[in-house]
Amino acid sequence: MKELKNYQGDEGFLFEIINAVPSGIFVTDLENNILIINRAGAELVGRTPGDCFDRKCYEVFNTPMCRTDQCTCRVATRTNSVNQGQTTLKVGEKEIPIEFASRPVRNHKGEIIGCVEHFIDISERLEQERTILKQQEEMLKKRDEDIRHLQEEILELSTPVIEVWEGVLALPLVGTVDSHRAQSAMERLLVTIEQTRSPFVIIDITGVPNVDTAVANHLLQTVDAVRLMGGEAVLTGISTRIALTMAHLGVNLGTINVKSRMADGLHYAIQKLMEMHKQQVASSRFLIHEEEQP
Repeated sequence: MKELKNYQGDEGFLFEIINAVPSGIFVTDLENNILIINRAGAELVGRTPGDCFDRKCYEVFNTPMCRTDQCTCRVATRTNSVNQGQTTLKVGEKEIPIEFASRPVRNHKGEIIGCVEHFIDISERLEQERTILKQQEEMLKKRDEDIRHLQEEILELSTPVIEVWEGVLALPLVGTVDSHRAQSAMERLLVTIEQTRSPFVIIDITGVPNVDTAVANHLLQTVDAVRLMGGEAVLTGISTRIALTMAHLGVNLGTINVKSRMADGLHYAIQKLMEMHKQQVASSRFLIHEEEQP
C-alpha cells in the first residue's frame, strides 16, 4: 500500500488524466482498499471520488462477484493476467449492466502490489443491441412472410384453374406434382367450382412426368369432391408411363371419366352441356304447354 501511495505525489496531474476518461477507473491495493478513482467511476454509484478513498472496493461497488473468489481484481492478481467480462452493478434499487477489465499493478521490481479496474456502463449499448436484434427479427419475419407469399403465388401459378368454356373448368398440371401441390390444386379447384357453379372440370396431367400413390389418391379425392359438389371431372393426358404406374399401384380409375387428350375432354364437356341445354329447353316448353292447356 505504501508503494502505491508513492505514485500519488503528483495527484493533480494524475487525476486530470484519469478524470478525462469518460468511463470508470479505480486502483486498489491487495487488501481491496481504493487508492485512486476517477470522477466517472464515482458518479456511476452516486458518489464523489473523495467518498470512495480508503474504502473497500466492495463497499462502494456492489456486484455478484464482490467478496467471492470470482472478484475480478482477485482473479487478475492471482493469475497475473487481465480479467475481463460483464456483470451487474447494483446501485440502490437500480441494476446497471457493466463491462469490466482488471489487470495487476506492479512496482519497479515487478511485484504485484495492487489492481487497476476499468469499467463502463453498457446499458445504452445493450438497449441498442436489443433494438437492432428486434429490428432484425422483424426483418426476418417479414422476409419469411414475403417468401411464403411468393411460394403461394408460385404454387398458384403452377396450378392454375382456367375457365375454358362457360361451365367448363380446366386444371392443367405441369411438372412434378407432390402431395402439397396436389392438395393445394384440389382446394383451389373446389373454391373455383363454388364461385362459378361450373358443372364440368377437366384435370389434365399431360405435363406430369410421373405420379406416386399419394398423388394418385389426391386425384381420386379431387374427382370425388367434384362429384359431391354436383359436377363431373374428366381426367385427360394420362401417359403410358403414368398408366403403368397407376396399374402397378393398384389405382382404380373405373369410376372416372378418362379421355386421352384435353381436347377430347373439352369436346365431351361441351357435348354434355349442349345436351343439358336441350333438356332444359324441352322441359321449359313442356311446362309452358301444360300451363296453356285449358
